Amino acid sequence: MSEYLNTLLAHLGRGEPLVQATILAALGSTPRSAGSRMLLAPEADGVRILAGTVGGGLVEAQVMARATHIMDSGGRCAERCAGRCVEQFDLTGELAAGADMICGGRLCVFLERLGPGDLPLFRRLALALRQGQRCLRLTPLAHGPASLLLPKGGCFSGECFGGECFGAEIDGELALEAWRAGQGSAASMVLTARGQDYALEPWAAASPLCIFGAGHVSRPTAQLAAMLGFRVTVLDDRADFASAERFPQAQPRVLDSYADCFAGLPTGPETFVVIVTRGHLHDAEVLAQALRTSAGYIGMIGSRCKRDAVYARLRGQGFSEADLGRVRCPIGLAIGAETPEEIAVSISAELVAFRAGLRAGGPLP
Repeated sequence: MSEYLNTLLAHLGRGEPLVQATILAALGSTPRSAGSRMLLAPEADGVRILAGTVGGGLVEAQVMARATHIMDSGGRCAERCAGRCVEQFDLTGELAAGADMICGGRLCVFLERLGPGDLPLFRRLALALRQGQRCLRLTPLAHGPASLLLPKGGCFSGECFGGECFGAEIDGELALEAWRAGQGSAASMVLTARGQDYALEPWAAASPLCIFGAGHVSRPTAQLAAMLGFRVTVLDDRADFASAERFPQAQPRVLDSYADCFAGLPTGPETFVVIVTRGHLHDAEVLAQALRTSAGYIGMIGSRCKRDAVYARLRGQGFSEADLGRVRCPIGLAIGAETPEEIAVSISAELVAFRAGLRAGGPLP
């Protein structure tokens, strides 16, 4: 999402208008899910895609046609359009048949014209994401300025909205209702409150991924994970391995030792931990510390024989079967991987599957 947001900020910073298309609802079999976004800029005969997608094909073509109309309106009120509109797409009928589509669902897409006046809000949003915060953007579907709901101290507490509102001022009751609706989901949605419909868009910082070990498996894993939107930190006690030259897409960190190796790292439920050090003893040392955190995902490389040896060592230190049950070992999906690059694909696929489960708020894969 950082690339998407950086593109948006760059164009608004130059005073260039944009149209953002966001899927607010997706029912049935659709090419993209709720929360998917696309950014469009004007060109001579319409608009061009700058970043993101809402699924491609005929749906995307029709979204682009509608975006052209919104861009041409210049934000002025016009029939069905005051710089914003909501389009419904039925992929079960003639639209699907005419495009030879195999999808069979329905999409609700919110389009809005963005201009330089929206820059302060998106800059504040980018700052919140850099700080690891999760926030909500609330935009009236008809007209009126957007609001950004920001957490206090990095999170909202219990049933009380304890954060701040940036942009349009909204009262506490509406802020609380928006937070309750959006706190457990990464998907955008339509929120109806006070007789008005709003686009409610959760924005979250990239999931932190801590890779312990900077060897031959770690390099392609870090590269793939960064491409997939994880915020990657690679840790090793060897300076010539944990280097910026070897890991340009990650944040390498040289450890004095693996003792207290989680100092200064994120350790909450949103954190992913991958253990691929150069030896059983280091793996066991890192795993013991990982199990004392609330990290959501913990995976360790190794054969079942190695796993059993490490687990026996940890049981001797007082760890329970429930503790060990948190660990994915052998790490990665079973795809018959052999080379470091194939193993990286296996690990990255499991990370994506687990992250999808977290976002859906349902059973984890």
